Amino acid sequence: MDHMEARIVKLEAVTEKILERLDNVERDVAVIRSNYVTKADLAAVEASLRVSIATLESSLKVSIATVESSLKASIAALEATMLKWFVRTGIALAGLSVAMAGLAFAAAKFFN
Repeated sequence: MDHMEARIVKLEAVTEKILERLDNVERDVAVIRSNYVTKADLAAVEASLRVSIATLESSLKVSIATVESSLKASIAALEATMLKWFVRTGIALAGLSVAMAGLAFAAAKFFN
């Protein structure tokens, strides 16, 4: 019977270790389950993200429209400024041409 008792003691020790490991596994599984994301959690996050994205899209559209209208106004002002500059430069060049022509005629009269 000594051999049988030794086997029983050994089995009891192994069983005790197995039970300890099982307790650890059960505890780990409980922690994992408490941190799981459920389908409802994912659906709530998805809905929240959809609302946030829609809000950002509409805000971005408004911002783009504002920038676009501001840019159009700036371009129109720049076009008007450039047109004025071209006209004034043309007038100045015409006046300079007339003055140079007058000077050339005066010089021609003087030398003839």
